[in-house]
Amino acid sequence: MKRNASRLLRNTLTSLVALSAVAGLAVTSLSTGCGNPAVDDKIAVLGGEQQGVPQGPFHRPGQPCTLCHSKYYGAKPEMSVAGTVFADLKSFNTVDNVDVVLTDAVGETRTLTTNCIGNFFITKDSWDPQFPIAAEIRYPVYDSAGNVTKDDKDQIVRKVKAMGSWINRDGSCASCHTLYGRVPAVDQGQNPIWYDSTGWIYCNGPGETAYLPPIPTTCGGKPPRDASQTSAASTGTGGG
Repeated sequence: MKRNASRLLRNTLTSLVALSAVAGLAVTSLSTGCGNPAVDDKIAVLGGEQQGVPQGPFHRPGQPCTLCHSKYYGAKPEMSVAGTVFADLKSFNTVDNVDVVLTDAVGETRTLTTNCIGNFFITKDSWDPQFPIAAEIRYPVYDSAGNVTKDDKDQIVRKVKAMGSWINRDGSCASCHTLYGRVPAVDQGQNPIWYDSTGWIYCNGPGETAYLPPIPTTCGGKPPRDASQTSAASTGTGGG
């Protein structure tokens, strides 16, 4: 009886050691993992950095930031929401000092402000929102001389554009608001406009001519390359 009990104990211990080894291999396999070809392809099509623009808050305007600034790719900082605001649907003029107001599903609100190349973002450490998110942009109103208009309390007067739908789960605005689009169209003057059904994030819509200043020469970033200078123009994954 003792001999049988001893044999049973040895077999049990052997099985536990084997299971531990298999579990260890499984954990190792998950940690090294295989890449996601769909994400890798989207990152690859973005191309290299623009000459003279270092990696940082002014680089890659109009591109889907959270593709790289994520746990998957590992670019720092990891971002919750990020995007770029443009003056209109046709030009590549980005807009500084636009307030981007985000409200998540539990009522938490954050206001981000674009830099001189139109970029805005919030890190995951600062805010990990509960999707879906409501969004609107509030951009400055300028007078005929190009100066920012202020009210009697010395506050900047802003026009508001609210997003008609929710941001459901992707923190990269450019995943939907693509910069170059998939279908060429024309405006009333028969000038080409590259945009898809959503277009990119813009201040002046068709027929609106509110003055918005050009990108300052002192800005640390450059506007996106136009459709003739990037392969993203033909793929619709250039960002926005």
